[in-house]
Amino acid sequence: MIVHNYAAQKRPMETSEIETFFAKVPLFATLEEKGLKAIADTAVLKSFNSGEIIVQEQDSENQSVFIIVSGSVNVVLITTEGKQTILATLQKSDFFGEMALLDGEPRSASVIAAERCSLLILYRRAYLDIIKKFPSIAVQMLIEMSQRLRKANRHINTLSLMSVYGRVADVLLQIAQDKGVKSGTMTIIQDRPTHQIIADMAGTSRETVSRILSQLQKKGYIIIDKKKIIIAHEEKLLD
Repeated sequence: MIVHNYAAQKRPMETSEIETFFAKVPLFATLEEKGLKAIADTAVLKSFNSGEIIVQEQDSENQSVFIIVSGSVNVVLITTEGKQTILATLQKSDFFGEMALLDGEPRSASVIAAERCSLLILYRRAYLDIIKKFPSIAVQMLIEMSQRLRKANRHINTLSLMSVYGRVADVLLQIAQDKGVKSGTMTIIQDRPTHQIIADMAGTSRETVSRILSQLQKKGYIIIDKKKIIIAHEEKLLD
């Protein structure tokens, strides 16, 4: 993996295009045209390839907030041995990097591109100036941070209290909630994550995930079809 230097970048999007995009981002939903233009004027667009480290844990430089325009990223903790635990997967219109931006402390986790993605970067000084002028952004950010804290607490409890079987089932339910499409009583997960990604999210090994998914399929709780996972009996996974 490569740590990406995003300090300098030409903006291939017009300011008006960035304004239109920001208007659809929940974080900036309460802003009027003046506020959207102020943010768009300071934003820098940058693309990252799959596997690139966008933000590195403990990094105290490049304090900024990122908004995802396309693609997805994984928020991860990386051990000294290089093992990853995925804390969250973020997608279009999500943001990250706000903690270090607000308190000026080093990054609390690494963020890695899960696929090729484009991000709008807002640097600390300019962004804090904008928050002072448009405090509704800070309120929306606090709401989102509270929701993430609740989700993180749930994930920690899952890792510490559940069996590995339950953790894998819980990961499937999380992915289904975030990315799944309902079809009758079933939920279809398109572009299913690899066994390694599920393992990283569940805090276990790829071999264990393969074994558990096979068992869940034999019991009829899930259906694995090429690039899809279908949750056939959500209530069974909840149990």
